[in-house]
Amino acid sequence: MKQLRIFPKSSPDRNPDALLRLFVVIALVSTFVIISVAGLVFVEVLQRHVIRNAEEDAIKVSSALLATDRRRLTSRQPDGSLKVVVAPADLPEMDRHFRRFLSPFDIVKIKIYSADSRIVYSTEPALIGKVDSHNSRLDHALDGLFDSKLERKEEVKDLASESKFNVDVVETYIPIWDNGRVIGSFEVYIDVTKYRDDTANTAALALGAVAGLLIIVFGISYFLIRRGTREIKEIQEVLTKQTMTDALTGTFNKSQIELLACKEFDRCSRRKEKGHSDADLGFIMIDIDRFKEVNDSYGHLAGDVLLQQFAARITRSLRSYDSIGRFGGEEFLVMLPGSDLEQTRMVAQKIWSLLRDEPYLVEGEEITLTASLGAAAVKEGDPDLLHVLKRADQRLYAAKSAGRDRVV
Repeated sequence: MKQLRIFPKSSPDRNPDALLRLFVVIALVSTFVIISVAGLVFVEVLQRHVIRNAEEDAIKVSSALLATDRRRLTSRQPDGSLKVVVAPADLPEMDRHFRRFLSPFDIVKIKIYSADSRIVYSTEPALIGKVDSHNSRLDHALDGLFDSKLERKEEVKDLASESKFNVDVVETYIPIWDNGRVIGSFEVYIDVTKYRDDTANTAALALGAVAGLLIIVFGISYFLIRRGTREIKEIQEVLTKQTMTDALTGTFNKSQIELLACKEFDRCSRRKEKGHSDADLGFIMIDIDRFKEVNDSYGHLAGDVLLQQFAARITRSLRSYDSIGRFGGEEFLVMLPGSDLEQTRMVAQKIWSLLRDEPYLVEGEEITLTASLGAAAVKEGDPDLLHVLKRADQRLYAAKSAGRDRVV
């Protein structure tokens, strides 16, 4: 008997369905991330658009106020330069004029600063005369820069002194120039709350379009990948079957039956150590008698047909949890979990009868075959599977030496 090469086959989980599940997870995460980022970008772009429009309106309004009330807003200094200053006597009339002028617009408050950060006018009279010395945005304006910012106010009072709640306001600082020199600044508060719903609706529509596009793209990709994984799985199943089974007879090949026998022997040994009563395992070596003569007489193709029929008869006689493998040429190994030596011999006798009692049909001709069988079972003291199979192999050859066509 040749030395057995018994080794575990690696069997990593390479199920193509795992690729499909991974794609679904990646698609869901990607969709969430893309929509979240796109939402933030859309809102930011829309808010900047609102701020830019409000800033342009504030610049136009401040320019118009300065053009119509420059005399009351500025004073010519001895050196010929202009200074932003409002005489107390001019404040009431200028305030009335400003409020009338600003009433058609969405302006809720306005301030005018001098170059030293002092408030010379405000629609909130209590602020007039105060110095806003730690206002970085005002400093930007006094440096000649526009500065606009969108803020949400819990409460503001409009030019009619009526309270408004939960208001979106764009605060814009606009420098006042004179001959290339900044002499003061406007601070204009424009109510842009009316754009809030427009911004939300526009962002929702844009995100809906993005989500729809992603669903279409990922949906098409999903079906393509699913079809691909099915094809891979089918190929994988074919390849797996090819590595496990004998192509001619459909039984396990030598490597696979060795692997199964090794695993079953280990399980049997563990159960014996624990004292279980069902820790039995039987093996039957089967060899077709004078098969070479059949090949020489009828040809190898006929021999292949006989091998297929031979293996099919053995398979039909076994239980669902028994195993059969082609061990070489015309030799087969049957594994019988849970069977002791006596039970194994009974099964061997059944197989022997089944193989010889009915002739085999090849190309319309009936051929009678016999077989020699050697039975063995795991017993106390067997160090490994090789010892058990060696006994079965020795009994097989004993059957052949005794005249073939028998069970030993």
